[in-house]
Order: sequence, then C-alpha cells, then structure tokens
Amino acid sequence: MCLLRSCLAFLLAAVAAPAWATFSIAACNDAGDCGVAVATHNLAVGGVGVPWAQAKVGAVASQFETNPTYGSKGLALLAKGRAPGQVLKQLLDEDGDFDGTTIAERQVGLVSARGGNAQYTGATAQQADWAGAVGEGKVSVQGNGLAGPEVLAAMQRAFAATHGELAARLLAALQAGQAAGGQRSGQWSAALLVRTPGGDWQDTDLRVDADPRAVARLRELYDMRLSNEAIIRAEQQWERGDVATARASLATSLALAHGWDRTWARAARLAMSHGEAALAREYLAGLRALNPGWVKLELALPLYAPLRGDAVVEAWR
Repeated sequence: MCLLRSCLAFLLAAVAAPAWATFSIAACNDAGDCGVAVATHNLAVGGVGVPWAQAKVGAVASQFETNPTYGSKGLALLAKGRAPGQVLKQLLDEDGDFDGTTIAERQVGLVSARGGNAQYTGATAQQADWAGAVGEGKVSVQGNGLAGPEVLAAMQRAFAATHGELAARLLAALQAGQAAGGQRSGQWSAALLVRTPGGDWQDTDLRVDADPRAVARLRELYDMRLSNEAIIRAEQQWERGDVATARASLATSLALAHGWDRTWARAARLAMSHGEAALAREYLAGLRALNPGWVKLELALPLYAPLRGDAVVEAWR
C-alpha cells in the first residue's frame, strides 16, 4: 500500500510540476490575432497556465515556475491599454509568491496587440543554462534549459520568414527552435494557442500532452486541421461544379491527413455522392488500409449500392 501511495504521489507531482526547460513564442499580428506556441520537458504544457492569448489584446507566456495568474491578470491589464512593460512590472510586484516560489523562479514573455513586448527571467530561472528572452515589435521569444542562444535566434528568423496565418508562423518558429537544439533535456509536451477576432472554429487550440517528439506531433495535428479545412473546401467546390479544383483540394486534404481515417471515409462519400465510383473505390482502399472495420460499415450504407458486384469491393465487405 505504501508503495502504491508513493507511486501516486510521484505521478501527481509530475503532472503539477512547473514548466522547466521550456521555450516559447508569443505574438500578435496586424489582424488582431494573438497566440503562443510552447514546448517543454514536462506533461501537458497547454493546460498548466503557460500559454494565454486574447484577440486584439495580447499574449502571455508564463514559464519555469509558472504563475498561472499572470495570464488572466496580464491580459486584463493589456485590455485596459497598459504598456507591456507596465503590465510586467505589476505582475511581478503582485506575484504573491505563488505556490511557495518567488519572482526569482519566473520567466515571462508578453506582447500587446497594440504593439510592444516585455520579458523577464528571474535569477533562479537564469541558472537553467541556457536561459534568456528577447522581443521585437509584437513578438517575444523566451526559454530556459536550452541548447544555447541559437534556439531563440532561430525562432525569430523562422517567424519573420514565414507568411500566412499566425498559427502557422508560431508553429514554424517552434519547429525552428527545436531544430536548433531546443531543450537540453528533450521534449515531452507542446501546445499552440491562437485567439482570433472571429473566435470559435477560427481559433486554434492544439495540445500534445505526452510525446517524446511533441513538436513534430504538434505539426501533424496542425496539418490535420488544415486537412479538415481542405476537405470542406472540396465539398463546397464540388457543389459549385468546380470538379477539377475539388479533386485538387481532396488531394491536399489526404496529403495532410497523417493517417486520419475519417478523412478517407469523408473523401469516399464525397466522390460517391457525385457519381465518381472509381474515385470512391480508391478512397475506400485507403480507408481499408487504415481501418478495415470502418470499410465494412461504409459499404453497408445505401450510398455505396452502385459498387455491389465489384469484385474488389466485395472482398472488403
């Protein structure tokens, strides 16, 4: 019994542990999108109070010994029009020694959608060699326990060189940081959070809670999101009669699916509903390679009646 209690205590401590050996980027763009991408050698970094963002307001990354109150309080102060430097000073002044730690254990980066950034790395956090932070405009990068300053430099370059949605730029920066050496202790979880003025499905909130290749897996999850968007476009394009473009969108969707069987099933249904039996069979073959049981369920649908008698398809039933 004592051994069991010891194991449970260890697991609980691991889940509640601070985000040591962490690197992140916080940024906003001119459209008012704000977000954070972060990776750490700990569990579930997306759910322990590290990344915070609010559209048209700003973004905050609170790490090392995370003080989760920094996120909500920081965004509230930024929403009132306070400058990033003023917000950071107030957060540190009112820290309250959360969870028995002090500002010496804090590392924080924040940006305002109005412009400007601020960073802080406490004395204890600085001892997690290598540790540092730097900001420019509406971008702040910070990390501790890193391979060296080249990690943050690579993140800055990648963010500046990448175009398109803020989520894609943040993710590119995180991947560049990992490629430059990332954390000396390795990686275990990663998260990508972006809040947009439109909100709802336009926001991004992706998390890898436990994976030794967390950053790469986060990239795959983002690709799967893009895959879903591409197949929605394909459905709309086919409805408009733009078949060639719809086929191209389907190809894009499947290329980004990373084995997501639902995508193949959806593609087969789309093709079949528009009388493309040969194409539907091709997509069903892809689904069968991933999930043979689902193919049997699909073929039981009235939609696939025209495929009855097909020797290849009959073998899948």
